[in-house]
Amino acid sequence: MVKQLDDIDLSSIDHIGLALWRAAHQWRSRMRNELAARGYPWHQSAAGDVLAHLGPSGISQAVLTERMGLSKQAVQQLVDQLEAQGVVERVPDPEDGRAKRIVLTQLGLADFAERNRVKRAIEQQYRDKLGPEAFEALQAALAKLAE
Repeated sequence: MVKQLDDIDLSSIDHIGLALWRAAHQWRSRMRNELAARGYPWHQSAAGDVLAHLGPSGISQAVLTERMGLSKQAVQQLVDQLEAQGVVERVPDPEDGRAKRIVLTQLGLADFAERNRVKRAIEQQYRDKLGPEAFEALQAALAKLAE
């Protein structure tokens, strides 16, 4: 006999993975929306995800591709979009003459600084909501799970 949807215990669908996903999704949405509101609209698209892997010293395109877990072509397209908006540029990689390094432009550096401000503001809201001890415990628990 085929199990009917009504026979499935819907409470079994809710689990820690879903709770973690919801929290991460909410955090990411808040980041994207706040950055777009502050004048950095590329965070509303997939191209904005590139910037999560990119700091002031830049990154090789090969390492970026590996970290993002996407195809070379997909990463190339996302970087192309950010480059067209003046957020990043490709420069020769000093460690490999055949490779390119993705670096932040002045606009990209301003974006980087703003991302840090938004992250700290969200973190402070979480700290206020949970209290300092629970917030520190959450950070420790997440770090332990990520080991």
